[in-house]
Amino acid sequence: MRWLLAALAIVAIAFAPGKASAGDYHSGTTLVCSDCHVAHYSVSHEQNEGGFAPLPLNPAGPFPRLLRDQANELCLTCHDNKPWAPDVFGLNGGTPGNRLAGGLNAAAGSPHANDANYAEIDGHTLWSTAVAPGGTFSNPAGLGCTDCHSPHGNVVQYRNLRTSTSATNKFFGKTLDYAIGTNDLTKAVYERNPASYTEDQVDFNEPLATASAYGNWCGSCHPTFHGSTATAAMYNGADWLRHPVADADFGTSMRTKFALQTNRLKVMDPGGTWTLPINAGVTPSCFSCHKSHGNQNGFGLIYMAGTGTVTEQGDGGAFRDMCRNCHTQGG
Repeated sequence: MRWLLAALAIVAIAFAPGKASAGDYHSGTTLVCSDCHVAHYSVSHEQNEGGFAPLPLNPAGPFPRLLRDQANELCLTCHDNKPWAPDVFGLNGGTPGNRLAGGLNAAAGSPHANDANYAEIDGHTLWSTAVAPGGTFSNPAGLGCTDCHSPHGNVVQYRNLRTSTSATNKFFGKTLDYAIGTNDLTKAVYERNPASYTEDQVDFNEPLATASAYGNWCGSCHPTFHGSTATAAMYNGADWLRHPVADADFGTSMRTKFALQTNRLKVMDPGGTWTLPINAGVTPSCFSCHKSHGNQNGFGLIYMAGTGTVTEQGDGGAFRDMCRNCHTQGG
């Protein structure tokens, strides 16, 4: 069973409850060098380390870092329409269910064609050289899976997301820790079952009332869109200038509205319940409105009207459905 990283959500086989284990996969005994690398780009017999046949070699190689294929394509060899790893690209052709992060898309002219109804506007776009909205980051070689994820695992980070100890790195101090099996309210994410990739298996705590570890991590590339009431670009001292991702708990009318929904968007809950009655401290963040990889809506937005059958697009059909999941205006 071989799982390679792809941009915002990789899960894994089960580990001991309550203990995060190096990003779930691609670490320790699950970090199999030959899954991704080949020493001489010439293979007559494989070692079959771990009991699984390795990925084929792309005849266009050899590739930098001794990879078996160009990096994004190598990740998608396992993470697109395969039964043994989460499908993170376009339509879900892997394990059935609504994926927490949805699906990525690819830039026009890239080596990987988009699935039907997925377009560059609909979320994170592999091979895109565009500047990240709300920031300055761009990858001249095109956005890659490893721009967000560490291919060799990360002992503390949810979904192997990148962090750094270098003060000059955009991921410096961007810790997104998590608990598995048994919740820990001091950690930002609660992952009920690491073997599942579906949205019902993950919820978000709020260890700090005025901050969002998740939003702070997204702010590595989109800094103008992240902050609290202490951030001038977000809050002018009297009102919000950009939609809050921290430090803005639901008021009474919003909690009432939210409670009426059969299907609810994700929020941070400092009490770790996410059930009725709605906790007075619940707070929206980036994941409340967006799929981190994307979906078939513009910007990966989740059009959740509150009733009906939920898909990765939500259960509604318009932008206002998402807004009215929490807000009372426009009835």
